[in-house]
Amino acid sequence: MRPDRTRRRLCLGLLSLTAGAGSALAGPYLDFAKGLAAHPPKGSTYRADLEAELVGLLNAYRAEKGKTPVTADAAFKEAARAHAADMMLHDFMGHSSSTGASFQGRMAAFVGDVTKYPSIGENAARDTQDTPVDDAKARALFQQWVESSSHRKNMVNRSFAFVSTGVIQRGDSIWAVQIFFATPRAKGFFQ
Repeated sequence: MRPDRTRRRLCLGLLSLTAGAGSALAGPYLDFAKGLAAHPPKGSTYRADLEAELVGLLNAYRAEKGKTPVTADAAFKEAARAHAADMMLHDFMGHSSSTGASFQGRMAAFVGDVTKYPSIGENAARDTQDTPVDDAKARALFQQWVESSSHRKNMVNRSFAFVSTGVIQRGDSIWAVQIFFATPRAKGFFQ
């Protein structure tokens, strides 16, 4: 067998293992996440107004950089809200859940085959300053993403056409997640 063919089979095998691991996590993680999205933890609330504000800020930033706007889409809203709530509840920041599900595993729990999305990414942040929870706080949180090269890269990525945003508030603090994605393919990548 030619070496390049062996490498291709190995890569396909690793992708299958990764997809299988995501599928195994789907049940427990999906139940956990859907519960958080449907019922915010005690003392917290989802902020649809700040979710819309962050999308507006994102599109204004994209326009500044000569990029087309993204469309707010509900495809991953539950996933975004659930991850924001998980980070708030367990006091962490990151792209893996408190239960150990990776970003790809979290997305697979919600949509099954994530390879149908040519590109997908996530930004997460929190603002715990003792300031009013309003548009100014959302702008301060958004500025964190602007100042981070990896987050900024997601914000101006031309392949992203949609964004789902989740914001949760507890006291004077907010946690926010934006999940960016391209138009899904009709079939999975390897089909």
